[in-house]
Amino acid sequence: MLKPIALIAALATVSAAAPRPREAGRPVVLLLHGRGMQGRDTATLRALWRDALDSGTKSLTPAALIHDDDVRLVWYADVLEPRSGAGCDYAAADPRAKRDADENDGLKAVVSLVGNVLDGISSAASDSDSRSAFESLAADAAFLSDARKRCATEARLADAIDRAHTEGRPVILVAHSLGSIVAYDYLSTRRDTGLVQALITVGSPLGSSDLRHLLIGGGDSDTVTALVAAKQWINVRNDGDPLATDVPVARDVMVKPPAGEPDPHELVGYLREPETARLVVGAWCRAFVAQAPADCSAISRQQ
Repeated sequence: MLKPIALIAALATVSAAAPRPREAGRPVVLLLHGRGMQGRDTATLRALWRDALDSGTKSLTPAALIHDDDVRLVWYADVLEPRSGAGCDYAAADPRAKRDADENDGLKAVVSLVGNVLDGISSAASDSDSRSAFESLAADAAFLSDARKRCATEARLADAIDRAHTEGRPVILVAHSLGSIVAYDYLSTRRDTGLVQALITVGSPLGSSDLRHLLIGGGDSDTVTALVAAKQWINVRNDGDPLATDVPVARDVMVKPPAGEPDPHELVGYLREPETARLVVGAWCRAFVAQAPADCSAISRQQ
């Protein structure tokens, strides 16, 4: 028989592992970031993007629909740091493993070498802006040259989705820029229908075959295909974003960056934009297992 203190500890562990009653069936928004996040504070970024989504939503309804614990950041920037030992291997039968085996080893070696040089430069740089720029380029090189790094970035997304499913929470996945490549590469290998209720790619370069092949490999005949694992796929872009492309197999939505937005590619600008917020919150409202909040009707009328 457990002693009182041990019993309390055991009950606390079970309570922490189990979803709270309010959460079960309540959708969660996963934000999958893009490139250049090395050294950034995750809590600050999550709060920034969470506030941006709130700002965009308030232009549609005064109701506070999405709560703080309805938004999670999927973080992989640390995996791409050249000095990070994070990595994993795709299963032998995984199409990503075969694709990597077919890639040019010489090219990957050169890119890896360049990444190591950039990492060394970043370590020596005294200016913080220069250091951040070189760190980002070194991380890009790691993503390009090392399939084990790409595997580890996708594992972060897999873990976040699995956690939500364990909690009984439907997933709305918002993937920005390079994050859209990570999301597509992972979801394209899954055959479980509706793994995510909605995939919303934002500022995505997926539609560029040259850039897609450079980032994750593949032949010239490889094209972006529809995803069994996503019930809905919406691709959001604005004509001021040089990296955003049309993705033919997704529902393509053009938006305008908010006035005064300094960088039309930044995720914060997209989330502040009312149409993007409507698409994210609308998908979240529709994903409820049971009755959605009454205030969702204000969003539904605008769909």
